[in-house]
Amino acid sequence: MAKQHLAKQTADEFRALVADAMSHFQAGRLAATERAYRAALAIVPADAAVTHNLGAAIAAQGRHREAIGCFEDALKADPGFVSAHFNCGVALLRLGETQAAIKAFGRAAQLEPEHYQAHRALGFLWLAQGERGRALDHLARTYELRRGDDRTGIALKSLTTATRQKLEHDAEQFLYLAQRTRDCIRFESLARNYHAIAEQIADEPTTLSDGQLDALGGDYNTPIHLRETPELAGRAVNDRTDGATLTAQFDAQGAVAVDDLLTPQALGSLRRFLLESTIWHDFSHIDGFVASYLEDGLACPLVLQIADELRRAFPEILGAHALSQAWTFKGLQAQAAVDVHADDAAVSVNFWVTPTQANLNPAHGGLVVCLAPPPEDWEIKDYEEDRERIVTFLEQNGENSLNVAYSQNRAVLFRSRLFHHSDRPKFASGYDNHRINLTLLYG
Repeated sequence: MAKQHLAKQTADEFRALVADAMSHFQAGRLAATERAYRAALAIVPADAAVTHNLGAAIAAQGRHREAIGCFEDALKADPGFVSAHFNCGVALLRLGETQAAIKAFGRAAQLEPEHYQAHRALGFLWLAQGERGRALDHLARTYELRRGDDRTGIALKSLTTATRQKLEHDAEQFLYLAQRTRDCIRFESLARNYHAIAEQIADEPTTLSDGQLDALGGDYNTPIHLRETPELAGRAVNDRTDGATLTAQFDAQGAVAVDDLLTPQALGSLRRFLLESTIWHDFSHIDGFVASYLEDGLACPLVLQIADELRRAFPEILGAHALSQAWTFKGLQAQAAVDVHADDAAVSVNFWVTPTQANLNPAHGGLVVCLAPPPEDWEIKDYEEDRERIVTFLEQNGENSLNVAYSQNRAVLFRSRLFHHSDRPKFASGYDNHRINLTLLYG
């Protein structure tokens, strides 16, 4: 009886320590978290979950090598521990051990094919290695997990809510497709249904009723139509004879404009992909825009080829930096503009796809980059809270800016920390005149 009582007391103590550790971790008390987990392991040394959680607490304190030891110990106890494989991959990546990280993420994805973050990490890592085919496989899987038959619910909100502008855009796109595909009757019907539901909802995100979702056809905000866009046999990014001059300008001021970025064949193919593919799933990031991201429909062989070739076209600017994200934004109104912000990367590449003649304000419509970098100790966490300070900073440095007028196939390469914003766009009406820009973040 005494032994049973002692065993129960020990088990209760173990559970209390684990509960304390979890509470400390949620509150950000990492040292206290570590102490509680170590005390718990002194009672039950081989517990895989606690060993893993200790590793997570240690990693959060920046001690990644030590954390990897914990994750490896957890995997010795439970080789199928998916989170231990994944978090080991994250820690290895922090230490710059890319190949080992790829193996760890690959094991997590193999054990749990629905592991969205593992597939996403592998997509970007393989792209950084120049393995575009492997990258595309994993980014296609993230798209499937978001919006395909195997969707997990990660994008559920965007599948059950809409705005009037989003539905009107999709109706426009269906009418555009009706004129260019054999499935014209279906797309015309979809356009009518989407337009009818658009008239029932507001401009702000609105939860759709079951009846409204049924009226939209049951596949709202999914890849209803994807235009096949393979890699090009030749180059997608033009060879540059002015590379040294452009690099010198970038080094001197932190930003440079580049004309004729893509070959004519690449530009035409990319534009058709963006006009015809129903990948414009994000409608809530910036008011007045729809958007798409690499892991959510934008990834196609040509886009990955462009992202990869840009690093070789500008080796001194981009060569050392892997792609960390890419997106495309489409303005739904003639004067839709992206407000001032900075990007979370080392170098940003922003280029425009819509024909130049669609821009009704020829001297503007492009991008303004403030060439004065914000102070190094200015850590911007919330742009709404920092808005007043940003505006004051721009007023003080307004004369030190690069103003790049809009032109199709023109790009701006700039250090991502620099503040930038749209320059008074005014575009013609019509589906194929919407202003489309594609942004690639490196580093």
